[in-house]
Amino acid sequence: MIIEQSTLYHLWQRVSYEIVHKTTIWVLLVFFTTAGGSWHLGNILAKHNARGREANLAYKTAIGYTAAGIFFWLFSMVMG
Repeated sequence: MIIEQSTLYHLWQRVSYEIVHKTTIWVLLVFFTTAGGSWHLGNILAKHNARGREANLAYKTAIGYTAAGIFFWLFSMVMG
């Protein structure tokens, strides 16, 4: 399967247009609020001795949401 360069160029334009025009302050607030909630959940689960794996997952989820929010914000600033 060979994808032509014009198809990839069109796909890149379409994806970047959607990211730039769909990333609003509300989307970023949802990402960062979810990250804060996950971090808080990780703190609560870390206090329970038997919940170490769940706490680590909550921390990783918070880091992932924060990274995604920063990526979307930077991408929309640079490409917008």
